[in-house]
Amino acid sequence: MKKMKRLVAVLLAGIMALAMLTACGGTPVTRDEALEKSVAEWAVEWGKSAKLELTEDADLTAISAKCLPSMAKAYNATLAKDNDAAADAAAEMSKIFVAAKKDKKVAPVDVIIPNTMEFTKENVINVVQKGMGNIQTILNKAGVKNPAKFGVTVTKQKDYTLILFMVSE
Repeated sequence: MKKMKRLVAVLLAGIMALAMLTACGGTPVTRDEALEKSVAEWAVEWGKSAKLELTEDADLTAISAKCLPSMAKAYNATLAKDNDAAADAAAEMSKIFVAAKKDKKVAPVDVIIPNTMEFTKENVINVVQKGMGNIQTILNKAGVKNPAKFGVTVTKQKDYTLILFMVSE
């Protein structure tokens, strides 16, 4: 439970830090499956360059799909400077995540691409690499020491594109 609270705190800190780069939006959460396919391919390719054998996992993608709406809701509330709604959405996401992952060691890793930035493989990889310290902290807190599997969902919102990875061993 303490690990989960810490994970939620780290996620919220990341949400708030990234929120400064974007503006408000209230767009519904719709998955962009074409972008998901591209991001999954990029993740495998990037993993190889980092000497990781990453494979996409349908179960992890299902967990990500369950968590994506509440994660977007948290970002949108943060952008709207509605701290109560952001906290409620983060708590909702945490509850959904814990129920969906069951007893598996899974780490949720969110990546935000502001719509002021072109959505390209290079930009996504650059954003991921810039956040690698935070990502490593998230993985460690979740007990994921040797990332090997991932699931990914993507939603385009008014001011940003949210990529939500679920990473496991």
